[in-house]
Amino acid sequence: MAQCWSYIHGIKLISMNKKEIKNDITREVCAFVTNLGYIIDDDGFHGSLTFMKPGAKTHDDSIEWNRSYQSAVCLNWSSDETKFDCALIDKYMKPIIEQYNNQCQPKRATA
Repeated sequence: MAQCWSYIHGIKLISMNKKEIKNDITREVCAFVTNLGYIIDDDGFHGSLTFMKPGAKTHDDSIEWNRSYQSAVCLNWSSDETKFDCALIDKYMKPIIEQYNNQCQPKRATA
C-alpha cells in the first residue's frame, strides 16, 4: 500500500485521524497567537480558546478560536487592532488547516 507524505512547516506528515488533526491545528494557532503577543485562555471544555492582549481592558477586545469550526472570531465592536489580528489569524491558518485536512483519511465503511 502506498503512503502519501507531505511537509508542512518542516514536519513530515502521514495520514492522521480527525482528533490528531484538530490537536495539531490548535497547537499551530496557539504558537502563532503567542508570537502576536496574546495570552491564551482555555474554556476548560475543549470547545474554544480565548486570546487577549495583556493590556486589554475588556473582553470586547478578545479573539475566540473555535476548535470545531477552526476559525477565529471577534465582536463587531472590537478595536481595529483586534479585528486586524483576527483576520490575520484566519489568513495564516487557512493554508495550514487545508494541508492538515488533506491528511485525514475517511473511515472505511463496514458492512
